Amino acid sequence: MNNKTILASTLALLLGGCAVQPPVAPQASTALPAQWQQFEGQDAGAAQPDWAGLLDPALSQLQQQALAANRDIAQAVLRWRRAELQTQGAGLDRQPSPSLGLDASRSRAVEHGPTARSHGLSAGLNYEVDLWQRLAQTERAQAAEAEAARTDIAAAQLLIRTQVAERYWSLAALALEEPLITEQLQAAEQVVELTRQRVREGKLLPIEVDKAAATVQGLRSRLAQLARERSSHRLALGLLLNQTEPVLPAAAQLPHAAPPRWLPPPPEQALARRPDVQRARLQVDAALARQRSNEAARYPRLSLSAGLSTGGSDAGDWLRNPLASLAANLVVPLVDWRRLDLQRQGALTDVESSALALRDSLHRALVEIEGLAAEQRELQAQELANAARLQEARRTAQLAQLRFEVGAIARADWLQARNAALAAEQEGIRLRLRAWLNQAALHKALASDR
Repeated sequence: MNNKTILASTLALLLGGCAVQPPVAPQASTALPAQWQQFEGQDAGAAQPDWAGLLDPALSQLQQQALAANRDIAQAVLRWRRAELQTQGAGLDRQPSPSLGLDASRSRAVEHGPTARSHGLSAGLNYEVDLWQRLAQTERAQAAEAEAARTDIAAAQLLIRTQVAERYWSLAALALEEPLITEQLQAAEQVVELTRQRVREGKLLPIEVDKAAATVQGLRSRLAQLARERSSHRLALGLLLNQTEPVLPAAAQLPHAAPPRWLPPPPEQALARRPDVQRARLQVDAALARQRSNEAARYPRLSLSAGLSTGGSDAGDWLRNPLASLAANLVVPLVDWRRLDLQRQGALTDVESSALALRDSLHRALVEIEGLAAEQRELQAQELANAARLQEARRTAQLAQLRFEVGAIARADWLQARNAALAAEQEGIRLRLRAWLNQAALHKALASDR
């Protein structure tokens, strides 16, 4: 290589270097508060409970079955594997690329002459010197994409665990509520007959019969609604378990105790372990790596190649006519500056878009957790109020029974007092179900698999 060639190569490298600008970092993400707002008043020393320890064995077994058989999780795993393969392919671009070729030809003059045959064999090795880390940044971007795909698996697992618990507890609550409604219905039907009798005696207006009948109709509708909800929850569980006819426990159990109260880690620490936030951060990393690769693509590219070829009409020619070659190729992309500028603008747009998505994910996650905490406090207040109502309704029902036994009130009045106590008990079951559904959603929002 003479001095002119060296000078030309150096000049090309300098021109390429002048064309490169440093990558632009994304704007700062959403500023997170130092502490939670809706968890105020909870014991700061209360450790986060063991989520698995709060579940009964039947529910834990259903969750494990769903994690092993669910199609959404299987699809997430396949997407991650595909991304891993693409990462490996990007890594191969940084390594020498071998080639091997075999050719054969047969030629003959159009009018006359002998037929000439020849065969050839060639082998080569091509390698791009990654002077400016273009290929390395491309590999980093693909690795970040693969890691982002892996977070989809964790997100799917959290979602499946939560959905199985929600359906299981809903079935348990329906099983607890059904006998109470049946008892209410029997009493309401008696009240209708007693009301009709009192109307015939002239003690009540006829409109009272319609009111009592409306109560019966409402209870019968609620029983039909329970049957529909039970079927819906069973079908949903079958979908989660990937079973058309799921085999479920004979008696699902809704926890008797109220969910524990605890203070989660600080917002920054809690949000950092959420799969959606992790994915958003990895998307920013991937966009930055692609931008750096795009900037490095403005530099000259140096490729080296080595080859060995031979051929001839017979085997002896193969040994007598080998040909070795070495070559270097320098490409200066700067001449296509318009296309390079468009690519740069596109890469910058991707970085800003991913940074905006990260800020949005953080803000939405923060709002979700604070909203669940606010709902938790509301449910606790409602449970306290309903407990007082239930206690008062039971005392009223007991007093009504005593007064009925001594003939102070009619049987219909006693039955209505007893139904009021049963209604308060049903409301307690529904509030307990909502509290545990809130607890499950809170564990999912905090990405807790403990």
